[in-house]
Order: sequence, then C-alpha cells, then structure tokens
Amino acid sequence: MKLSELKNIYQNELQSIYSNAEIERIFYWTAEKILNKPEHILRLALDEEWREFEELKNQFLFKLVLLKEHKPIQYILGETEFYGMKFFVNENVLIPRPETEELVEWILSDFPNHENLKALDIGTGSGCIPITLKKNRPDWKIAALDFSEKAIETAKNNAKFHQTEIEFIQNDFLKMNFNSLEKLDLIISNPPYIGETEKNEMDENVVKFEPHSALFVPDENPLIFYEKIVEFAKQKLKPNGKIFVEINQNLARETKELFQNNFENTELKKDISENFRMIKAFN
Repeated sequence: MKLSELKNIYQNELQSIYSNAEIERIFYWTAEKILNKPEHILRLALDEEWREFEELKNQFLFKLVLLKEHKPIQYILGETEFYGMKFFVNENVLIPRPETEELVEWILSDFPNHENLKALDIGTGSGCIPITLKKNRPDWKIAALDFSEKAIETAKNNAKFHQTEIEFIQNDFLKMNFNSLEKLDLIISNPPYIGETEKNEMDENVVKFEPHSALFVPDENPLIFYEKIVEFAKQKLKPNGKIFVEINQNLARETKELFQNNFENTELKKDISENFRMIKAFN
C-alpha cells in the first residue's frame, strides 16, 4: 500500500471537519508517529510501496475513526509541540495554543538576562509555560500551580522529560491561603477565561474533549481568576515584579481596567491574529 493512498483517505474522510491544510498537518503528524520517520522523508516516499503498511494501516484507520469523532489529534497521539518542544498531553490538560507561545516570548524578551528570578505559573495544565521558561532561563526558580491532580501529574511527566526542575503545587487558587508562598518576581497565568455562553461559538473538538474547568468561567463573573490574581499579587509580588496573563479578547477592555485600577503600569498586547490577547502589569 502507498502512503499517498492513506493520505487520500484522510483527505476524503476529514474534509467536512478540517481544512485541507489542517488535514495535511494531521496526516503527516500521524504518519511521523506511526512510522517513526520525519515528515520530509515521508513526503519523498508518498508513492512508494511500503510492505509494512499492511501491518500498520489499521493504526492509521483507527486514528481516523477518532478524528471523525472530533477528537483532537494531539490527544490521539498523546503529544503536541510548544515553542519547538514536545509536550505530553491528555484530556486532563488543555492543548497548548500558539497564542500562549507568544505570551512566553513576551516574557523572555522582557527578561533577556538570566538573573535569578522567582516565578509562579497559575493554572499550569501541561506545564508548557514554566518548563519552556526554565529551559530558556535555567537560573530562574519556577513553581507551577494547578488544582487538578491529573494535570499536575502530566506536568511532572513533561518536566521530567525535559529535565527541568519545577516545584509543582496542587491547590485551588481561588480558595487557597497564600501565606506559605514566597515573594515573587514574576506571576504568570493563562487562566480559564471563556464565558459559558461562548461554548456555542467554539469548535466541537474543544468543547467535547478539552477540560471545561480549564476553559470556562461563570458568565456572571468572567474575571474571577484575574481578580484573584490581582489580590494575590498585592500580597506576593515584589516591588519590581511583573504580571503576565493571557486574556479573553472579548473582555480585553474590562480586564485591562482591572489591572489599571490596581497597578501603575498596564500594557495590553495583540497576538499574531491581531486580537488583544495578553496583559503585562507592574508598579
């Protein structure tokens, strides 16, 4: 069987769900995983007869069934890429997004030196933010917090894979006592920020499979996590410390006002899609 035949099957079966470009990426990502060969080699071998395909094609077809059920390819394969690094993911953690890569890039560019800073990532999920920061700023002392035991377990696996030392804390940020935490130079968070009523506008693969506790907040209090972050920062952020958060583009004005009312300096930044996506705040 030829790889091109499997590729055509994927394109025909998934065209009602994904764009052609998305199907192409999904197919090669799947093929890389199953055949353990890089994409450029697979592209060169599209029309070759591969004897092992007869044994392996069922793996392609089984994954196709899951894709047709709208299950994200990242969960099917158990991994994704973030900032050029591999991260293990499952249905207990959000799939890291490119916008969050931009948040990390903003932090790194704002702290170009490798000085010894103390940082906390709130709502860490897969651990992609603190692990990426630690890989790029190895002298930083970084902690990561999440209320989900299974998310913390996933993040620990990623930290071990990348040989990074992160302090993981399992606790409910909205209810926890902050007294035991150290003073911080940097507070980072990509918290839940999507209102319940926005579910109808979202892709089925997100709503059906990704953890709702990491996505959604009550419509009556959509800034609940940001309000708690402000309260936390007033207690634990050092005088020259900074806050970096990812935000809901539809609540950019309200979120910015919240930080402006509590910090001397607030900067609202757009992502690559020209949506207001990030805020930096400091005194």
